[in-house]
Amino acid sequence: MTQSRATDAPMIAGRRLIQHLATILTADQIADLDDWLASRSNLHDGQEDPGAVIADGLDLELAVALSFGRLGEALQQAVAANKG
Repeated sequence: MTQSRATDAPMIAGRRLIQHLATILTADQIADLDDWLASRSNLHDGQEDPGAVIADGLDLELAVALSFGRLGEALQQAVAANKG
């Protein structure tokens, strides 16, 4: 397995989990999960424009925040797909 594929695997697994959760959670639970993901999708580093300048040691935290944002997008897409 290449390095790229190995690093993509956790995000693919996360998206599949989100897609499954969208089929088994109630609307209120989905809204709670969406809020939870949204609250973690922004890096709060004390800057006026969060994440604009990567401070030392915050690159991992920014990557995590971006991942939560992508999972939130995946949730919204899964919910829309389930409605259609």
